[in-house]
Amino acid sequence: MNNNIKNQFPIFSKNKGLVYLDSASTSQKPKVVIDKLVEFYTEYNSNVHRGLYPLSEKATDEYEKVRETIAKFINAEPNEIIFTSGATEAINGVSRSLYSSGFINVPPKITLTDLEHHSNVLPWQDLQPEMIQYLGLDDNYLINDTKIFKDSDIFASIHASNVTGTIIPIKEIITSNENAYSIIDATQSIAHMKIDVKDLDVDFLTFSGHKLFAPTGIGVLYIKEEIMKELNPFKLGGGMIDEVTRNGSTYASGPTKFEAGTPNIAAAIALAEAVRFIDSIGFEEIKLSEERLRLYLLERLDEIENIEIYHPKNVTGKEALAVVSFNIEGIHSHDISAYLGEKNICVRAGHHCTQILHRDVLNVPASLRASISVYNNEEDIAKLIEGLKGAIKIYKK
Repeated sequence: MNNNIKNQFPIFSKNKGLVYLDSASTSQKPKVVIDKLVEFYTEYNSNVHRGLYPLSEKATDEYEKVRETIAKFINAEPNEIIFTSGATEAINGVSRSLYSSGFINVPPKITLTDLEHHSNVLPWQDLQPEMIQYLGLDDNYLINDTKIFKDSDIFASIHASNVTGTIIPIKEIITSNENAYSIIDATQSIAHMKIDVKDLDVDFLTFSGHKLFAPTGIGVLYIKEEIMKELNPFKLGGGMIDEVTRNGSTYASGPTKFEAGTPNIAAAIALAEAVRFIDSIGFEEIKLSEERLRLYLLERLDEIENIEIYHPKNVTGKEALAVVSFNIEGIHSHDISAYLGEKNICVRAGHHCTQILHRDVLNVPASLRASISVYNNEEDIAKLIEGLKGAIKIYKK
């Protein structure tokens, strides 16, 4: 399956022998998505919700159809889908709006996890909370406590770790305190597993398109309809108003209230194409393929001496994504990554925007990370292992 899928991504034909194992950072783009971008700009480029001429009406129609596509993809309603520049903007916006709308106590009490990306830590710290509690990990890199403290105002969490691959038991945690607002960042999981916002019963859920085979600069924010009605907008400007007078303004209703300014129209339309690309493969097939490669990667990494692997052991794909971080004793992760890069093997090195996890839990400043997607295969893993062994020979002389 993977070779057939890999052929649908132009970057691999333009870069012969490329081994791309950094999809947790950003995914590659299939030709159908790239073509959709070109189609917009060459056939009906115009602004949306403004023009009363055929080009603008076409652009508006295609843009609004994306809302329907995304809603179906995550089992929401179209009027619960907001377009943003990405998950970072969405989380910042939600944190400000919850505060300005009087939804939370001041100062609030917030629950995060030790696995959080910086984009889901800094916005909450900026609220100057009374307390931030971090749900910790057990020795197997799984959440060791699924109960948030009873008077928490907010539970904000990634859905899956961009370092250990750990999948957070969101539904179980949310039910432990139904009074807390739940904000879930599904950026890492959205391309790898089916997400149902109604089943999870989340209040807010966000993801970035660029890790979903879509372009950069586009993201989605889901807000429960009953919450959206009462929530203040987090951006002000053109397109999101009902009436503006010299002394005040009233806002539009629904998603429009949160989409000030000209949106990233082309990227949104291409995002819908990325969703159709995933649907054409199917999550069942995606999970089977990635789980097989996850286990193969772990098996091959065991060949490396003095390696420390930061990934749950003896778990299934329901508990961990195919994201595996590690270090090799005595060699800095940056040196190995640079060496692999010269071999056309792309892996990430650093703290992966998770300094709390690296410093306080893993007790290392940085790690190497290999992350798998639909276009990877066993040959990619074999080349990675060969490259790691080559790096060891050079740096351990």
